[in-house]
Amino acid sequence: MSNVALYRKYRPHTFKNLVGQDHIKNTVVNALKSGNPAHAYLFCGPRGTGKTSAARLIAKAINCENPVDGFEPCNECNICHSVNDGSLIDMIEVDAASNRGIDEIRDLKEKIQFAPSRAKSKVYIIDEVHMMTKEAFNALLKTLEEPPSYVYFILATTEVHKIPDTIISRCQRFDFKRIDEKSLMTRLGYIAQLEDIKAEDKAIEAISRHVEGGLRDAIQLLEQLSINGELTFAHVQDILGVSDFESLDKLFVALAANETDASLKLVQDIHAQGYDLNQFCHDFIVLVRTRLLAAIFDGQNESSAKYLKLIELFQEAKDRLKSYTIPVLPLEMAVISATTDTVAVAAPTVAAAPAVVAPVAPTPRVEAPAPRAVAPVATPAPVAEVAKVERAIAPVGTGESLTIDYVKEHWPRITERVDIPAAKRSLMDANVINVEGHEITLEFSSNFHRNKVMEHDNRVKIEGIINEHFGLEVKLVSSVKDIQIGSTVSKDVDERASSGIKETPGEGSELADQALEIFGGELIG
Repeated sequence: MSNVALYRKYRPHTFKNLVGQDHIKNTVVNALKSGNPAHAYLFCGPRGTGKTSAARLIAKAINCENPVDGFEPCNECNICHSVNDGSLIDMIEVDAASNRGIDEIRDLKEKIQFAPSRAKSKVYIIDEVHMMTKEAFNALLKTLEEPPSYVYFILATTEVHKIPDTIISRCQRFDFKRIDEKSLMTRLGYIAQLEDIKAEDKAIEAISRHVEGGLRDAIQLLEQLSINGELTFAHVQDILGVSDFESLDKLFVALAANETDASLKLVQDIHAQGYDLNQFCHDFIVLVRTRLLAAIFDGQNESSAKYLKLIELFQEAKDRLKSYTIPVLPLEMAVISATTDTVAVAAPTVAAAPAVVAPVAPTPRVEAPAPRAVAPVATPAPVAEVAKVERAIAPVGTGESLTIDYVKEHWPRITERVDIPAAKRSLMDANVINVEGHEITLEFSSNFHRNKVMEHDNRVKIEGIINEHFGLEVKLVSSVKDIQIGSTVSKDVDERASSGIKETPGEGSELADQALEIFGGELIG
């Protein structure tokens, strides 16, 4: 394999290779053909769907020295090569998450006045533009509306609702959609073939379902989960916790037949095997939805009520996974409700609706021959009461400082709730080594895992999960485990940035074997 990450190596270099966004490609291509591209575009949509790639394609098409058919970059001229390797001085990529203030935008406005150095036009690509401050947006307004004739703006965001309407109204807006599974599977199969990866079709399908329309995440998983040029479904299943169709079908058949025991055993086996229960619920709901729509289209409306009940019960179970101290309990409750006549647990938002309980026939009173105390018969608590008890014992912060033992005890449940595949795998590499006040220090075995967890979006998501679990505002900091070989200590020197990364001294033990395991090679005396 190449030393370049596959998602970068196979970034589309022509509009023909832009996957799954034909509605955007056709409109942009027509504008380029006519020679009238917009001076400001707004690309919004989920991560990994091609926003930045499309922006670079426009930059190449505008400046290409020998465009094919008047719009397609030739990928042979100096300009195209410079855009591909990111060295074109007239294509300026700005990370709004790090350059979000008014001073940065004023600096940008001053430099806009200078003519292009090498290309015909200057193209500014502002990524995660929703992170800019209100003052920065205001400073950009006039330039965005009337830029110099040689300047083009392409703004990209995953959260368009945070962008002021005054900015949106000055741009041509394009909404990137999630890439369908068929297109993802086709692209992954193509890449696997070029990279000589023997990939099982079932493994590619599992990855395509897991990433929910993100091509970049799919290509990263293809690369990360391939071992010695092979990608197997068993390995994908083990790492991602995805469910195979056989388990989903078995559960569906058992529930449809109201087989409570068999259904419970399937759910418990899935939990015991380490599946991601959140992902399992999602996959099962998708399966039932497919069966529901098929039944309706075939005119089998009598089955729809059962399918709708299953969807409702497993959606409630999925929502409760975050708060129950026994992770599999919400699924067990859903199975029991789906296969018996017991009343389903109402969602918390509809607590006003009283539960309907079947009347119990009164037991005839029998006089005892001799006066003696009769032990009262314990009445089982209703299912709704069980739910209340479970919520009551869920970990909730008390406002006091956390302890390291308490954090370590609950850490597996926090890791289980992270739904970003790459960040979740890297977080599993971390050890909690210190807790001071509301600050939790994690230690990683390598920079790769540390950097993935401490990426801005990933860190914010994980801190949000921890905050919700403990009921406290918690901040994550990180360090990389020191590796000592003899008297030489290999350490990373980290930049202390807004991400909260800081160095923590290592424990200074002999870790030569760990160094060889991480970096490869052999130790020469």
